[in-house]
This record gives sequence, structure tokens and C-alpha cells, in this order.
Amino acid sequence: MRRSLTCAAIAAAVVAAPFASAQTIIPTGTFLLNNHPDGNARPPQYGLRLDELVDVTSGHDIFTFDFDHADSEVLLTYNGSSIHIAGHAFGGPDNGTMHDPMSPLTGLYEIEFTYDMGLAQAPGDDDLLVSGVPMGSNTGSITTPLGDVIGLWDKPKNDSFAFRLGDKDNDAGHRGFDGISGWGWLNHGDANVHVAASDWLFTLSPTPVPAPASVAIAGLGGLLVVKRRRA
Repeated sequence: MRRSLTCAAIAAAVVAAPFASAQTIIPTGTFLLNNHPDGNARPPQYGLRLDELVDVTSGHDIFTFDFDHADSEVLLTYNGSSIHIAGHAFGGPDNGTMHDPMSPLTGLYEIEFTYDMGLAQAPGDDDLLVSGVPMGSNTGSITTPLGDVIGLWDKPKNDSFAFRLGDKDNDAGHRGFDGISGWGWLNHGDANVHVAASDWLFTLSPTPVPAPASVAIAGLGGLLVVKRRRA
């Protein structure tokens, strides 16, 4: 379960500043990720979808990952030149109402992904955009509850961008969410094969995680957990 950090020294060390306005570029820092309210496979809601991550049945197997689950903690760090997404999320085979409670593939997944190629400010806008690089330029992995490590690669959509972080060029937000969203497409298992639907679809908590807290999470493997600020 998530617990709030109670150390007064950590709480006083850093004052997390919210986004100043919808017009400012996303600041550097570490942020908690939440589910996006408009995922096509909801319920349950999710921040990542990787269909056919494992071939469970003869049909099309939907896998989703609940970033808001009590046992989940997924962080995004932007340092000015790269985006790193890392943490653990509860998920697995999605039967249309919940993650299959009888499946050994339902549980906590470890997620790690880095965008450091093709990342720049979107032309004429304040969003961050990954574009202009070949498919598979940015990589990561996801580890199942059974310990299997599956590769992840970015995939441009229709020869356009592979990932976007922001509120779009009209500052109205993505798919009905008026805050900061992250969305983009992924290949899994094979860098050259895309399975629809396999993509990020999350929202960004509006205030950064205090720096000492994020270091503690990384160093202790999540033993200290910051209470999620709901987007």
C-alpha cells in the first residue's frame, strides 16, 4: 500500500511548485503518473496498454496497467534532455471489467523506459515531442509477475511523432483531460512489430515529487512511497 512520507525534514527540504500556467513548458523534475480517464479499453482505467504482451488465449488478449492502484507507483523524470519512466504498476489480462484475478499474469509489473532520442519542444507549442527518429530509437522493458523481461521500443504513429507530453497545441488537453497527458505508441517483444493497441495513455500529477523523496524511492526500491497527488 502507498504511505505518505512523514519525515518532516524531507517535507521541509523542497517546496514543490505547481505548473505556473497552461502556457509554460513542462518543468524539469520527477512526477507521479496517473491513469488517463479516456482509455478505450476501460474499465478498469489505466496508464499503459500492451495488447498481446503475452499470448494467453486464441483471441486478442488485452493487457492494461493501472497506475492508480494502491500498489502502483510510476514516476516520470524530465531533466531537460530526456524523459525516464520507471516504477511498478498493477495490471495484467483485462477481461473488460477487471484484471483477471485467476491469471498468474495479474500482479505487479516493473516498467522502465527512456526517451532520449528525438526529444524536443513541439514546434510552435510548449509540449514535449519525440519525433524525427527511426522506430525503436528509444527503448525500455517491462517485467511480468513471473519474472519474464519483455523489451519495449517506441513506434512513430503514421510516420508522425512517437510520444507527446503536454496539453496539445490548443492547451485544451488530450482526449478530454485538461491537464498534462502523456501518450505515444510502443512495440513490445519485437522491435519491428506493432500490436494495436499498445501505447502509453497517462496523466501527469501537477506538482513534482520532492527531490529527496524521489531519491529515496529509487534508492530503497519503493520502501518509502510518496502519497499520490490525484491529477
